[in-house]
Amino acid sequence: MSDDDTLRSVYELVQLMSSLNDTRRSILIALAHIYPRSVSGVQLSRLIGYSGKSRSLYRGVLAHLQENKMIMIDQLTPKLYAIRINNEHPLLMLLVDMCRKYGSKSKKIYEKSLEE
Repeated sequence: MSDDDTLRSVYELVQLMSSLNDTRRSILIALAHIYPRSVSGVQLSRLIGYSGKSRSLYRGVLAHLQENKMIMIDQLTPKLYAIRINNEHPLLMLLVDMCRKYGSKSKKIYEKSLEE
Protein backbone atom coordinates (compact mmCIF):
# COMPACT_ATOMS: atom_id res chain seq x y z
CA MET A 1 0.00 0.00 0.00
CA SER A 2 1.45 3.38 -0.99
CA ASP A 3 1.74 6.29 1.41
CA ASP A 4 -1.10 8.04 -0.41
CA ASP A 5 -3.35 4.97 -0.06
CA THR A 6 -2.48 4.69 3.62
CA LEU A 7 -3.26 8.36 4.26
CA ARG A 8 -6.53 8.02 2.35
CA SER A 9 -7.51 5.01 4.49
CA VAL A 10 -6.58 6.83 7.70
CA TYR A 11 -8.65 9.83 6.56
CA GLU A 12 -11.63 7.56 5.83
CA LEU A 13 -11.23 5.93 9.26
CA VAL A 14 -11.19 9.35 10.96
CA GLN A 15 -14.32 10.32 9.01
CA LEU A 16 -16.04 7.08 10.02
CA MET A 17 -15.16 7.46 13.69
CA SER A 18 -16.23 11.12 13.75
CA SER A 19 -19.62 10.18 12.32
CA LEU A 20 -20.36 7.92 15.31
CA ASN A 21 -21.67 9.00 18.69
CA ASP A 22 -19.49 8.65 21.80
CA THR A 23 -20.86 5.25 22.83
CA ARG A 24 -20.43 3.65 19.41
CA ARG A 25 -16.95 5.12 19.05
CA SER A 26 -15.98 3.86 22.52
CA ILE A 27 -17.21 0.37 21.67
CA LEU A 28 -15.20 0.16 18.46
CA ILE A 29 -12.03 1.51 20.07
CA ALA A 30 -12.30 -0.89 23.02
CA LEU A 31 -13.01 -3.89 20.79
CA ALA A 32 -10.15 -2.95 18.46
CA HIS A 33 -7.71 -2.90 21.38
CA ILE A 34 -8.71 -6.33 22.67
CA TYR A 35 -9.08 -8.01 19.26
CA PRO A 36 -9.25 -11.02 18.63
CA ARG A 37 -10.92 -11.49 21.98
CA SER A 38 -14.70 -11.26 22.18
CA VAL A 39 -16.66 -10.02 25.19
CA SER A 40 -20.12 -10.36 26.69
CA GLY A 41 -22.51 -7.43 26.93
CA VAL A 42 -21.68 -6.96 30.61
CA GLN A 43 -17.95 -7.01 29.89
CA LEU A 44 -18.41 -4.52 27.05
CA SER A 45 -20.35 -2.21 29.37
CA ARG A 46 -17.47 -2.40 31.84
CA LEU A 47 -14.89 -1.76 29.09
CA ILE A 48 -16.51 1.46 27.95
CA GLY A 49 -17.59 2.66 31.38
CA TYR A 50 -21.25 2.45 30.41
CA SER A 51 -23.39 3.10 33.45
CA GLY A 52 -26.54 1.46 32.13
CA LYS A 53 -27.28 -2.23 32.05
CA SER A 54 -25.78 -4.09 29.12
CA ARG A 55 -29.29 -4.88 27.88
CA SER A 56 -29.81 -1.22 27.05
CA LEU A 57 -26.83 -1.38 24.69
CA TYR A 58 -28.77 -3.88 22.60
CA ARG A 59 -31.64 -1.44 22.11
CA GLY A 60 -29.98 0.24 19.19
CA VAL A 61 -26.30 0.84 19.75
CA LEU A 62 -25.07 -2.70 19.13
CA ALA A 63 -27.83 -3.36 16.60
CA HIS A 64 -26.71 -0.31 14.59
CA LEU A 65 -23.06 -1.39 14.67
CA GLN A 66 -24.03 -4.93 13.66
CA GLU A 67 -26.30 -3.74 10.82
CA ASN A 68 -23.42 -1.64 9.49
CA LYS A 69 -21.14 -4.68 9.71
CA MET A 70 -18.82 -3.01 12.23
CA ILE A 71 -19.22 -5.66 14.93
CA MET A 72 -20.15 -9.32 15.02
CA ILE A 73 -22.42 -10.77 17.69
CA ASP A 74 -22.59 -14.51 18.27
CA GLN A 75 -25.31 -15.86 20.53
CA LEU A 76 -23.68 -18.49 22.75
CA THR A 77 -26.70 -19.16 24.97
CA PRO A 78 -30.14 -17.52 25.15
CA LYS A 79 -28.70 -14.83 27.44
CA LEU A 80 -24.98 -14.79 26.58
CA TYR A 81 -23.51 -13.09 23.53
CA ALA A 82 -19.95 -12.88 22.24
CA ILE A 83 -19.28 -9.43 20.78
CA ARG A 84 -16.21 -8.62 18.70
CA ILE A 85 -15.11 -6.09 16.14
CA ASN A 86 -15.52 -7.05 12.50
CA ASN A 87 -11.91 -7.25 11.41
CA GLU A 88 -13.01 -7.90 7.81
CA HIS A 89 -14.30 -4.32 7.52
CA PRO A 90 -11.44 -2.57 5.66
CA LEU A 91 -11.39 0.56 7.84
CA LEU A 92 -11.81 -1.34 11.08
CA MET A 93 -8.99 -3.66 10.03
CA LEU A 94 -6.84 -0.51 9.89
CA LEU A 95 -8.07 0.50 13.35
CA VAL A 96 -7.18 -2.93 14.76
CA ASP A 97 -3.72 -2.73 13.15
CA MET A 98 -3.13 0.75 14.59
CA CYS A 99 -4.26 -0.36 18.06
CA ARG A 100 -1.95 -3.38 17.92
CA LYS A 101 1.01 -1.30 16.83
CA TYR A 102 0.55 1.81 18.97
CA GLY A 103 -1.94 0.92 21.69
CA SER A 104 -0.16 -1.51 24.00
CA LYS A 105 -0.68 0.68 27.07
CA SER A 106 -4.37 1.11 26.32
CA LYS A 107 -4.71 -2.62 25.68
CA LYS A 108 -3.35 -3.33 29.16
CA ILE A 109 -5.91 -0.95 30.67
CA TYR A 110 -8.77 -2.60 28.78
CA GLU A 111 -7.57 -6.08 29.72
CA LYS A 112 -7.27 -5.07 33.37
CA SER A 113 -10.87 -3.81 33.38
CA LEU A 114 -11.98 -7.19 32.04
CA GLU A 115 -10.23 -8.97 34.92
CA GLU A 116 -12.02 -6.95 37.59
